[in-house]
Amino acid sequence: MNRKRYHLAALAAVGTLVIVSCGSDDDKSSGTTNAASATTAAAAETTTAETGGSTETTTEATTESTGETTESAVETTEGTTESTAGETTVATEAPSEAWTVDTDACSDPEAAEAPIEGTLTIGSAQPLSGTPAVAFSPVKDGFELYLKYANDNNLLEGITLKSDIKDDQYDATQTPGVVDSLIDDGVNIFSGIIGTPNNLAVRDTLNQECIPQLLNLTGSPDWGNDVAGYPWTTGALVPYDIEARIYATTLKGLIGDGGTVGMFTVNSEFGKTYLDAFKEAAADAGLKVVVEQTIEPAEEAPPTNQIGAIAAEKPDAIMAVPLGAQCPTFLKELVNAKAANTDWNPVVFQTNTCASRLLISLLAGDTGNGVYTSTNLVDPVDPANADNPGVKTLVDAYTAAGLKGDLATTAVGWTVGEDTVMILKKAQESGTLSRKSIIEAARNLTFTPSLALPGVQYKMNGEEDGYSFQTLQVEQWDQPSNLFKNIGTPDSSSES
Repeated sequence: MNRKRYHLAALAAVGTLVIVSCGSDDDKSSGTTNAASATTAAAAETTTAETGGSTETTTEATTESTGETTESAVETTEGTTESTAGETTVATEAPSEAWTVDTDACSDPEAAEAPIEGTLTIGSAQPLSGTPAVAFSPVKDGFELYLKYANDNNLLEGITLKSDIKDDQYDATQTPGVVDSLIDDGVNIFSGIIGTPNNLAVRDTLNQECIPQLLNLTGSPDWGNDVAGYPWTTGALVPYDIEARIYATTLKGLIGDGGTVGMFTVNSEFGKTYLDAFKEAAADAGLKVVVEQTIEPAEEAPPTNQIGAIAAEKPDAIMAVPLGAQCPTFLKELVNAKAANTDWNPVVFQTNTCASRLLISLLAGDTGNGVYTSTNLVDPVDPANADNPGVKTLVDAYTAAGLKGDLATTAVGWTVGEDTVMILKKAQESGTLSRKSIIEAARNLTFTPSLALPGVQYKMNGEEDGYSFQTLQVEQWDQPSNLFKNIGTPDSSSES
């Protein structure tokens, strides 16, 4: 098949992603839902077993992942939150005028509308080797695990789901080649590609080919702020601008109006986008950013000079946006700086891209205690959630598959798999399962994932609402209990 290839210039990316956290969004225009993301460059041994069943993949998985939090004295509520629906709840009412996609501009309109029968193959590009794989493998495991669950329970009548996930090492220069090879192999749709630059590098191609690019695992506002220009692309995480606004609002309650903030961000598209979003949100909240420091994406050394510069200004709080192994490295260096400045004890927030137990506890140790972050999923590791129906289903499948990676990060992949299957189910109910009906289903769907916190919904409405998730729960890491504690209730103020 002769394809026109429209690849955006590949942006340099370094090993770590954000899945969980999920972003923040701009006026509900950017999004990422947190759910354990994090990439980590740690030599953590990890074991993964094949999920078996009819789900197939081209790579093996491994890993364990976890999140972050900061230190600060504030009243917390135990993070025992039951999902609003232990099992997936699908909306029954369709919009009066459902959004539709025009296939005339597709490189092959007939292929975009052709029925998909028998087997539907879902492709993705993810870091499966190198340091990022340590943190991301459980995402792949969870995604494949849900596809197996869907097949075993005949959730899509007459359709067998398969996955074809290939390695791009979280390197955006490799993602186009990976995606092209998957298209050549005949995948029907893509879902859960990890990384903002990685998704941007293939967005033009997939929209030209009219192949659904569903549930990008990044909180870039790009996935929902131009539905007309990129109708075939959607995001899975709460947009970064929304996450930033929620943090700024919480911070104001902790440090007061006029409080000062220091920024520590990775010098990448992710970090720059987050920096701009937080500065705007901080100004709106009456906070003042007094110092900004950056770290290069590939830097592994402790950020001694950067943290020293922040400590010299003694801000009331720090908003940290590092990547992967930089998350625990930042926390350790901050402890050193506080030891040298005994009169300084800032409140610390980290993006939910750092919110994994591997990063905040195993690698950061006690230095992560008290850090704030966010999520929109029930924590399956918390014993208080053991009776949650959604957690039970996940744990049963996880145990039966013999998986050993971080359960909370596996839950992120499981949820992306569940979201994908619910989209396919709605498309199938339209009468014809095709690439066209799939993207239309994705943009006209409201449902509650089985692991969602109260108030959290997948909800899209054509061009009026291009973001799937916009609710986040602020949480704080408690090292002694090895648990995240909920701060207040989920913030749904950006929902339509």
